[in-house]
Amino acid sequence: MFNLKSCNKASTEVLTIKNDLELNSELQLINKYKTSTSEDYRQAIVLIFKERGYTRLEIGQLFESEY
Repeated sequence: MFNLKSCNKASTEVLTIKNDLELNSELQLINKYKTSTSEDYRQAIVLIFKERGYTRLEIGQLFESEY
């Protein structure tokens, strides 16, 4: 039960962060991903790219690129 609650809490935090970041451009999101130390923040950015139609491979390539 405790694990379920903590999992839901993390999901809520990720969705909150995602809502705050949705209007950022791809370049802004890539830079924020690279400089972030928060796993929730990174998960939110990945969700945004998935919603924008990027594949997992494309997302990985974006984060590895040198912008």
